[in-house]
Amino acid sequence: MKKTLSNQERIYCSLLENIRKNVYPAGELLPSLRELAKVYFSTPGTVRQALMKLQNDGIVTAHHGCGYRVNKPEVRSKNILILEQTSNPHLYGNFLNELCACIHEYPEYTIHLEDTLRYKDCPEKLYQRLLPIARNYEAIFFNGEDVMLSREAFIELQKHTQLYYYFNSKTRFSMTGIPGVSTDWNHGQYIGIRHLIDCGCKRIYILSGTVRHDGALAAQKDTGTDAELIFIKEIEEFYQKIETEKFDGLYSFQDSIAVEAVHRLRKRGFQIPGDVAVVGYYNTPWSEHPETPLTSVCINEHSMIRRVFDMFTGKLAKAQLFELPGLIIRDSTKDFKKK
Repeated sequence: MKKTLSNQERIYCSLLENIRKNVYPAGELLPSLRELAKVYFSTPGTVRQALMKLQNDGIVTAHHGCGYRVNKPEVRSKNILILEQTSNPHLYGNFLNELCACIHEYPEYTIHLEDTLRYKDCPEKLYQRLLPIARNYEAIFFNGEDVMLSREAFIELQKHTQLYYYFNSKTRFSMTGIPGVSTDWNHGQYIGIRHLIDCGCKRIYILSGTVRHDGALAAQKDTGTDAELIFIKEIEEFYQKIETEKFDGLYSFQDSIAVEAVHRLRKRGFQIPGDVAVVGYYNTPWSEHPETPLTSVCINEHSMIRRVFDMFTGKLAKAQLFELPGLIIRDSTKDFKKK
């Protein structure tokens, strides 16, 4: 048998519905007790009891001498976690700054940071840290180059929150369907090596690290030149060769290594700019070295992060995308003397 509402409950439900429908907008005063009593064919005392219940629920607030005012809805704070090397801002600072700028456009979100550098040698501890707290976050954004969790760990975390990667895509999480935007390493290598060949370099040492050689080989093929490309994987071998061998072009997968290479070449008596053309990668603050501003591949991290965040907000469909790098030409290649 359906329970019959009392007058107080009937008035409470009606007022609550009208507030939700914006008949009584947030921040404005409700009609007086006498006016409401006439509307509901009741007494001011019964209306007051309904209003007191609304006040207890946080819907309205009584103001002495004025009446009851509809409260503005409280903005709930939603949490977003960023996994980044916060103690190494020189290399990854642009990622973090741009992501924070995107999130700050939405005041309901609160940013939390977790420095991944402390988990570099023990990724299982990062997983142990994240698993019990993952459900407290609307999303977790992470640097795909830096977070070394297992495929199983990513699958488990996805059960509790949204995950988004940026900068680099790894098989262990891309195969689980996590959306994000990675730099296009092949294109970055292509434009860097293509620039050195176009400058006239004939013998180029390439510190490629773990990046495949497809981009460099494509640049060599597209230019149709006989430029010799020497690929080096290890940093120490790279330094050793530039201190002893002959070449006229250098390409490094990190700006900081390229700047150090310039320093060592000058000790050998090379003029830079001039004798050797040098290209770095990432376009970090190192590329603006005061002695020799460095030509560098820019990974366009601002656009990359914006696209990732647009996936989170629904402005962009969730996918696994690539961001094409660009080339910032500076003094380290401008005045190369073709030989």
